[in-house]
Amino acid sequence: MNESADGIPVLTDLVEDGGPASAAPADSATMFLGELEAHLTAVIHEHADELVHNACREMEALLLEQVSDRLKAELPGMIARVIAEHFRGPARSN
Repeated sequence: MNESADGIPVLTDLVEDGGPASAAPADSATMFLGELEAHLTAVIHEHADELVHNACREMEALLLEQVSDRLKAELPGMIARVIAEHFRGPARSN
């Protein structure tokens, strides 16, 4: 660094851009973005997994209700048919 005629310091050396000091912020930003991407991926995956499990539980409850309703509707007829077949028997004929 030199001084001008006024005694004010003047920069006379050239400074080249792209040295190690400028690479550090880019590496830091890249690392931050990588960490952010990994965190977002984990959070989204966890949420999607929770949604799928909830949907499965809801479907299971709906299917159980449908099967139970069908069984209630069909059970009296099944019981009557089994009792009638039992007392008729294969060898009996009226």
